[in-house]
Amino acid sequence: MKTELRCIPCAVNSYLRLVEAGDIPESRQEENLRRLLELLSRVKYDQSPPVLGRMIHKLIRETLGNPDPYLQIKEKYNRLLLDLYASFEEMVKMAEDPIDTAIRLAIAGNVVDFGAHYQMDVMDTIKRVMKAELAIDDSTKFRKALRKAKKLVYIGDNCGEIVLDKLLLESINLPEMYYVVRDGPIINDATILDASTVGIDKVAKVITTGDDSPGAVWESVSEEFKDHFGNADVVISKGQGNLEGLMNVSHDNIYFLLTIKCELIGELIGARKGDFVFLKGKSNFTPH
Repeated sequence: MKTELRCIPCAVNSYLRLVEAGDIPESRQEENLRRLLELLSRVKYDQSPPVLGRMIHKLIRETLGNPDPYLQIKEKYNRLLLDLYASFEEMVKMAEDPIDTAIRLAIAGNVVDFGAHYQMDVMDTIKRVMKAELAIDDSTKFRKALRKAKKLVYIGDNCGEIVLDKLLLESINLPEMYYVVRDGPIINDATILDASTVGIDKVAKVITTGDDSPGAVWESVSEEFKDHFGNADVVISKGQGNLEGLMNVSHDNIYFLLTIKCELIGELIGARKGDFVFLKGKSNFTPH
């Protein structure tokens, strides 16, 4: 997927949320914004939004002298969702269809995204997604694939929502499960430390993409990631950033779980902003 002009406001808004959170001193806000706008004026747009995001947030980290500007935000949402974990776990346990409930919770959790322009209230979204019809629902194909599967690769997205990813992993419970995080801090995306904080390392082996893009970008992920991806019986790709990075990469059983946060993504996959999606991706993947 290539960056379009409509992606640029999201890039600027990501910076403005740091301003609103008080993470950038007032004396430096205008200077840093000008540097960001200068970068946006010269970069090539024939690359995916996660690649652009990596460059933008590298600039922000350098100008702030802060390797992880979103650290407090990440910790806040990990704590918030962990505090509710027991109630979510009970929801899954008591459900008529535990996997369906766990899937819906995982999709709802995808609203915790400070890189996107579109933000929704987490708890309100959870209530809605429990009753909503998914705009795209390939979960029947997913369940069929799971029945024959031994190895799952689950590509995570943001802090906070990773708590709900853990619930889905526990519900799936295959013999070999890998959970993928970013290789370094980028926006509020999850890292190895975050996965350990919420206990995902207790239910799956945690690996990284080998890259600090806010999405799994095939051109820059590690060979380890590519090997696990290619050898997985089933892949779950969470969130818009991973969809943007992997939508043109084929695999027999890759499923994209997300809440649509912009019109562009909706147009590309046949949904609308705000829709809940469980989409089967392309087939016939050949590792290279």
